[in-house]
Amino acid sequence: MMRETFNSRMTRWPYVSGYILSFLLAILSSCATTRTETDYYTITDREASRFDTTHVAAGSVDDNGVTFPSPRTTAIERKSLSHDSTYDRKYPNFLRAGGIEMAGLMGSSSGNGIGPGLFGIYSLFTSETFWKNFGSVDSNYKGSANNLFKGELLRFEPYEFRLRWFEDAPNWTVGWSAYELLAPGEDGSRWLSSIAANVYLRHRTFIRDRIPYVIFSPYAGISVFPSGYLNIGGELQAGSLAGLNLRAYAGFAAGLKQSWVTSGPVIAFPYLGLGLSMMDFTNRPEETEREWKDYVHSGININVLEASLIKTNGDTSLFADGNPFKGFQFKLANIEVPLPISNDHFWAGTSLLNLMILSQYQIGLGVLPIRVGYRQYLFGEDLMFEPFVEYNYYPSQFTNIGARFKLDTHTGQNIGITFGYASGTPGDLLPASLQDLLNTSFVANLLNFNSFYLGVSIYLGDRNYSPERVRDLRATEH
Repeated sequence: MMRETFNSRMTRWPYVSGYILSFLLAILSSCATTRTETDYYTITDREASRFDTTHVAAGSVDDNGVTFPSPRTTAIERKSLSHDSTYDRKYPNFLRAGGIEMAGLMGSSSGNGIGPGLFGIYSLFTSETFWKNFGSVDSNYKGSANNLFKGELLRFEPYEFRLRWFEDAPNWTVGWSAYELLAPGEDGSRWLSSIAANVYLRHRTFIRDRIPYVIFSPYAGISVFPSGYLNIGGELQAGSLAGLNLRAYAGFAAGLKQSWVTSGPVIAFPYLGLGLSMMDFTNRPEETEREWKDYVHSGININVLEASLIKTNGDTSLFADGNPFKGFQFKLANIEVPLPISNDHFWAGTSLLNLMILSQYQIGLGVLPIRVGYRQYLFGEDLMFEPFVEYNYYPSQFTNIGARFKLDTHTGQNIGITFGYASGTPGDLLPASLQDLLNTSFVANLLNFNSFYLGVSIYLGDRNYSPERVRDLRATEH
């Protein structure tokens, strides 16, 4: 058995606390993403009524039948009623509101390196890193030889707001992250981290000013806890398309692993990086002047988490006997973008991670799978039907063909039913000990899967927009 020492547990604590704090800051930051402007009105209703009363005088024999004007009384009654009224206008109040950002770093270490793979995520869950070392983001990890990406950059909940200086010059931002990690290599003693104690100054130059944006941003940042360091460089961003961004970095970081220890060695390293961010939304300054109801969306679906209980014909269930479900599925950070085909109801999408466990031994994990489908509305825009095809290529290789009914409750928490067919192999997700046995018929039949399934799903942080609305709003982009 593998024993975890106290020192090892202590090295994990900053990263665990970073996860916890990121959720707390997400709640606080959500209050700062919206700016409310209130218009105050005084409404006055006026009404005037006029009443004419004619008094008819009695005739006289001397009038010879001639009628003379009679006296008349006119009464005018005026009424006035005033009352106050307010109207709230809500605007986006951020230039960037992010979920998770990660990147693989090149040139940051001369050792073996962590080996996180392309974009800092593709190799994190392979048997080489995950099963042997509990994940390559563990600071006790000994490294993997011959990796192009030696280091890892990781950020949770990055936010940027407009910095109004230089006579309100545009495209200057100030921001921070709930958690930041700069790991140049496999040596955990050289990792720099920050827990809600960093601040970054950036200036954005738009190479393309329509979605998807292309932005170049030089930056300078400083952190004071738990590591004290300076991080300067430049970043090239392509996005944000439904919260998905591709990023390239060139920078230099230097500081102390523990800011309160002044006698420690100075950690300094240059780096180049390729990364991505999900659930990460970028605004131009002009977009902060458009109300939320007119906000330009580029995706027809965005959700934080899709969780499903799965019923299959698998041999062994993950749950207790008698439970009708045998497995589950988790999809983290999901997006759907309409395709300019036919009526825009065809879409392409992906997820940061897609974990599918059909039964105890039938498991597949996909990083950034490719998914295409079609949306058909039933009964207005509350109930939708979406057939789809999905291909997961790494670290597992499996295909998922299905269709789902989703009920949009317009609260951000929705429910659905999915039925489909999944077929594939765990691939590099398997431990090396099982990889050696994969050629045997017993292990191949046990681990490879080929099954129909029925899933009951819940969608958290789920927002849906009709393709027509997205198309109309994109037409107003300027």
